[in-house]
Amino acid sequence: MAVQRKPKSDTNAIDIKAAEKFISGSSTPAPAKSKKVPVALRFDSDLLAAIDAMATRRGTSRNAIISYWCSKGVESE
Repeated sequence: MAVQRKPKSDTNAIDIKAAEKFISGSSTPAPAKSKKVPVALRFDSDLLAAIDAMATRRGTSRNAIISYWCSKGVESE
């Protein structure tokens, strides 16, 4: 079996103006970065295992999953 090279991407096929329009079309400004504060939480071991499994499936950290769901809960309040 012969090994083939990765095909070169055709950069001429990218519509630069359309890409710039898409990027600049965001109507919401980027949120200001705030300093994150460390917090200690206690979880049941089964719940923590489920959170870790979810984080692994999504390819993110435990902290990111917990922060995401907390922000969603606060937004829906």
